[in-house]
Amino acid sequence: MQLRIATWNVEYAAGAERNERRLQLLLRADADLHVLTETHDDLILPGYTPVSTLQRPGRNARAGSRWTTIWSRLPVVRQVQTVDRLRTCAVELEDHVLIFGTVLPWHSDPGPGGSQAPNWTEFRRIVPEQGAEWLRLREQYPSHDIVVAGDFNQSLASRHYYGSRELRRLLEHQCAAAGLEVLTGLADERVPLSHPVIDHIAVSPGAGRSVSPGEVHGWEGSWDGAGRLSDHSGVVVSVDIA
Repeated sequence: MQLRIATWNVEYAAGAERNERRLQLLLRADADLHVLTETHDDLILPGYTPVSTLQRPGRNARAGSRWTTIWSRLPVVRQVQTVDRLRTCAVELEDHVLIFGTVLPWHSDPGPGGSQAPNWTEFRRIVPEQGAEWLRLREQYPSHDIVVAGDFNQSLASRHYYGSRELRRLLEHQCAAAGLEVLTGLADERVPLSHPVIDHIAVSPGAGRSVSPGEVHGWEGSWDGAGRLSDHSGVVVSVDIA
């Protein structure tokens, strides 16, 4: 089986004209699964089934804003309950595939309490919590291929862009403990982007199965109109599961 998986932080999908351009880029990626983060209900992918987190709370959040939406053009069996329903969502697909979409905290993320803690405090708290959940899913669904994708807010490339070596080790450790191989860590060396991606795709094959990553493609968050489409680059990978 071959899957094409894409992820992109779309900066809350503001602006009808920009959404039209975002949609063009997303459809051009021709992915079976899109994990969109910092997204909005205004951005709709025709031909795909959405599963989303709860609406983002807060008086400054535009109605319809969500941390994460998984869009699938493959048959969805059911939504899988996650611990953090604001940041994360998950779905089970046919052929024993489970997708977990997430937004990990950025450097100044204040967390649910809204207090001003030192930078990356929330990242250090959330990553082990989600790592434990990835491991539980791995143990609960031993025959499933598990995909974790979304805004990891961390460079995993050879040239530094965002985050730190300490935080990178923390994230890589949690992925490895759950049997997840990050397929986009070196995407900047295979895709000519201005900055290394910080939105990533990781895969853990089910028992008796193997994963072979194929092509990696990406796109910038800039365009020829006013403003920007996103402050992140998007990325798509092809995966062969045998």
